[in-house]
Amino acid sequence: MVDHTDRPDELVAAHGSAKQAEPTDPMSLVGTSVPGGDVEFLARCFIEEYAAMGYDGEQILALFCEPQYVAVYPVFRAKGEDGVRRLINDVLAECGVFRASVSISEEPLPQSELAQIELPPVSNEDEQP
Repeated sequence: MVDHTDRPDELVAAHGSAKQAEPTDPMSLVGTSVPGGDVEFLARCFIEEYAAMGYDGEQILALFCEPQYVAVYPVFRAKGEDGVRRLINDVLAECGVFRASVSISEEPLPQSELAQIELPPVSNEDEQP
């Protein structure tokens, strides 16, 4: 770390976002557990993120079961498989799973044609008059 004792009037942090980057700093991200917070909300956020990447319920559950996934494994340990499965099903019922398919044609599309994107119908049950 750089010695800043010659500038006592400046506040220089030894760590955190205010710390100046140095050539000897490690360039890898490290996750750290923070006590407190809403674990279920965090788990729901992860489930939504995995669903947005195209993972289905069973694939997401498999991630929660793996000890090396330190963000979600504690939820699995606390709630058990049935609890996590219920949580996954609840979240997927709300947000769904993003799926995309690709078809490749050997013949190029004419310049004037547009690609059609089809979306499933949206239920208007939640709309207020």
